[in-house]
Amino acid sequence: MDIIERIFKCTRCGFCCQGTTTVSLSEDDRKRMGTALGLSKQELEERFLKITASVVQMKTEDGHCVFYNNGCLVHEGRPWRCAQWPLVPALLNGEDNFHIISESCPGINKHISYSDFCALLKEHYHLHDTVIC
Repeated sequence: MDIIERIFKCTRCGFCCQGTTTVSLSEDDRKRMGTALGLSKQELEERFLKITASVVQMKTEDGHCVFYNNGCLVHEGRPWRCAQWPLVPALLNGEDNFHIISESCPGINKHISYSDFCALLKEHYHLHDTVIC
């Protein structure tokens, strides 16, 4: 079992995909999404993205990300922030952050202590530049 599996296993509940806004997308995110969906930049923007000034986000429908339908429809090309969630560095900044995020995410292992969770996440960050869940 790798480090990530010891602290998190996605249940595909979609709670992280809910809300009236989504994460901001980088140019790399948009390229990855377009490739995964087989769409041109223009098609992707017209069908799935919300562009406000310099902020680019995924559209929302019925209170959730446009790509969520019993799972992520663009999982292979999802934005890096989505791929990292919920194992964000803020979890290491305080136990309150951990409790807030873990209350909303059933995939976080709640059977280990916060200090053990942090030790494992730090170990993963030491071995890898980023976290991809």
